[in-house]
Amino acid sequence: MAEMYLEMIELFFIVGGILAIVIGALLFFKPDLVAKWSHLGNKWYSGSKWTKPLDVVHETDSFYFKNNLLIGVIMMIVSIIGFFLIAYRMPDMDQVLAATGNSEVGLSLAIFLEAMKWFLLVVIVLGLPMWGFLAFAPDKLKSINKKLNTWVNAGLILLPLEKMNHGFDNFVLHYHRFFGTLFVLGATFILFKFLG
Repeated sequence: MAEMYLEMIELFFIVGGILAIVIGALLFFKPDLVAKWSHLGNKWYSGSKWTKPLDVVHETDSFYFKNNLLIGVIMMIVSIIGFFLIAYRMPDMDQVLAATGNSEVGLSLAIFLEAMKWFLLVVIVLGLPMWGFLAFAPDKLKSINKKLNTWVNAGLILLPLEKMNHGFDNFVLHYHRFFGTLFVLGATFILFKFLG
């Protein structure tokens, strides 16, 4: 399995090296062609249209507060059962290794399951007080909920990312002979190391 991954990485570097030699040579001799390709490839697709529905607050609390005792108690019982099932019934490393029969796959799966186990246990423990508040002190949870239900729109923070920046492209094209030589020499070195 490890050999397959190493071969894939090696192939990636070989193909990348060949492409880098071609781009480097074109950058050295035909910078206008590279600039044209760069201009064609630099299309910006903004995701703000698609994420607009996410910028609206959808109120779902009324359903939970209307049925607070039933939902809170059921979720507390489910959380406690889930906690014990995850803590004591999830397979450990020896069981996973025995089930898979492959030490590499088994070890990877065991690490993943152990990480998932601790993540779920922490989430359940942190969720239990919330379900308790919902069942037995909904007014207290409402006051906490008002503070937590503050909507922070990341649109203004991400606004600089919505603008195209051609500074690096222009810099490379201005010093096209230097970068063309750098690409060709770097790619030749990589190919020499992998093919030699």
